[in-house]
Amino acid sequence: MERSAAPYSNLPPNAAEDGKAERKSMSKKKRKKPTKAAPETGLDKLITNPRFITCVLAAVCLIAVAAIVLILTSGAEQQTVKKEFVPPPFDETAVVGAPDVPEELGWSELAVREGYLVHVCGVLNAYDGKTVTVWFASDEGNDVWLKLRMRDAEGTILGQTGIIRPGEYVERMELNDSAHSGDVVLEIMGYEPETYYSAGTVGLATTLTLPE
Repeated sequence: MERSAAPYSNLPPNAAEDGKAERKSMSKKKRKKPTKAAPETGLDKLITNPRFITCVLAAVCLIAVAAIVLILTSGAEQQTVKKEFVPPPFDETAVVGAPDVPEELGWSELAVREGYLVHVCGVLNAYDGKTVTVWFASDEGNDVWLKLRMRDAEGTILGQTGIIRPGEYVERMELNDSAHSGDVVLEIMGYEPETYYSAGTVGLATTLTLPE
């Protein structure tokens, strides 16, 4: 009797055992327990709370409205400042021509620039305590309107004239209740005609004398 031949296999001797081990490993991987989610914190609950979200949105809206109101208010204030500008009046005592000034009053010429030539007294005596002789004059060839203001050492306004045109002058300046003897500055302010834009300001330091 012939013996039957054993089935032929080209697998290595330990292939079956290796396959079983691999299937067991894959099975363990498949049975791996799922990772638990991190516990929800109080902050997470607060963020997801509908009431909290509503409050946040309301606060954002209030801040936006406040910013808009602030911008509108700022713009309104700027417009108000522009509307409140009142052009200085012209001096009602202004005279056309060139004055004849006594030499002892120190009447001097001050050339700021071409088209801006001024004459004013350097010796200021207020004999009546209410007005002071200044002989403030604008050269006929000027291209600016002029105004004269007096301040003390602290910057307090003691008096001022109205605006004069080229070729005009005023003899006296009215003083207010703050006027007193001492060092003063005569401020000469220039304005561009019609627009009242500043054409420059210059100062002349001198002394004011009031009766004792």
